[in-house]
Amino acid sequence: DGPGTLPDRPAGALRVQLPTGLALDLAAGEHVGVVALRPADAAALLDALGRDTDAPVHLDGTDLRDVGLDEARRAVLVARHEATLFEGTVADNTGRDPEPLAAAAADEVVETLPEGLDSEVGERGRTLSGGQRQRIGLARALAERAPVLVLHDPTTAVDAATEHRVAAGVSALREGRTTVVVASSPALLARCHRVLLVDDGAVVASGTHAELVTDPRYRRAVLA
Repeated sequence: DGPGTLPDRPAGALRVQLPTGLALDLAAGEHVGVVALRPADAAALLDALGRDTDAPVHLDGTDLRDVGLDEARRAVLVARHEATLFEGTVADNTGRDPEPLAAAAADEVVETLPEGLDSEVGERGRTLSGGQRQRIGLARALAERAPVLVLHDPTTAVDAATEHRVAAGVSALREGRTTVVVASSPALLARCHRVLLVDDGAVVASGTHAELVTDPRYRRAVLA
């Protein structure tokens, strides 16, 4: 937790250097997928970006270790796979902006609830199904409109049609903002400007989803 601050509107250029040697460079506004063949690599990257470890993460050239922790986490928002919802209503979690709700396909969830956005979700979202919780959690993350958003497996509990809708919605809503998608979903990865294949602490291949499907390692991780 450092004494520094970030500009009011960071552009979103991101550089990460992990102790394992894994280095990522993202231009401002880039939409990048990360497919990690080893869960430990994904965990290390998420922990670094979320400031849960003290690895060097630079946003627009500023080392986030020199910035207040809360400010750093608002600028680089990591939406973990297991999102814990706040006790209260859907609106308490997501706000009332229809755009992030639609992008996350959470508007369909709201339509099924007796009081819509004013429906109680219960402690840790216990009144909702796994897929509903996941979509509400994604909508909450999108509603923050963070300069950098990191999504970890945001569609594992939804059906294929919903997954494609979410992939399109996230891509459209995040246009112009830096987004990192750590996942193995073909629908999500196909929307990325580029995809990085990571193994044993290093980027072993890079390209678009369409280009990487020729790599047997990528096919096994994404299409198997």
